[in-house]
Amino acid sequence: MPDQIRKAMVLFVPLVLLLVFAPLADSRNGGRAGDRRWGRDAVDLVVRKVTVTPVRAHVGDAIQVEMEWDLDGHITDTETNVATVRANGKGVANKKYPSGFGVRPGEVKRETFLWNTKGMAPGKYRIRGEVLLKYDPTPYDNYLEVKEPVLLIAEGESFPAGQEGGGEAVAENPY
Repeated sequence: MPDQIRKAMVLFVPLVLLLVFAPLADSRNGGRAGDRRWGRDAVDLVVRKVTVTPVRAHVGDAIQVEMEWDLDGHITDTETNVATVRANGKGVANKKYPSGFGVRPGEVKRETFLWNTKGMAPGKYRIRGEVLLKYDPTPYDNYLEVKEPVLLIAEGESFPAGQEGGGEAVAENPY
């Protein structure tokens, strides 16, 4: 009989512990079981859209970059977050935000950045909009790269044949 009791205890005790402590872990996490990483609440930030206007401009013109992103989960730390626009890998515009970006989970944050191209070399520039979040378990959706590059022409020069200034390029997240 003692062996049967010992076997029953081996199966029964872990089950009781699971039933007792699982709801406690769940309630500390807004009801999302298994959604804690590195001892913090998991937050998923997704950059949804990046729009660049114009994509053909002269050096010295301002390029407008609009970004949209949203959060799923609550940011519990007080770190400052930064949204950045990059042109060929170099940061050309950014904004700092307090924890949570001033939006509730599920709300879309829309922000406009202006890239002052004064002093830039003429050429093609690949644009990337990114909002990196330190503890995001899915960092691959924290940025978008616009496929069509921005073409900067020297001041006073004409655009290539068949092209004119202006245009728009959009990148949207498939997730």
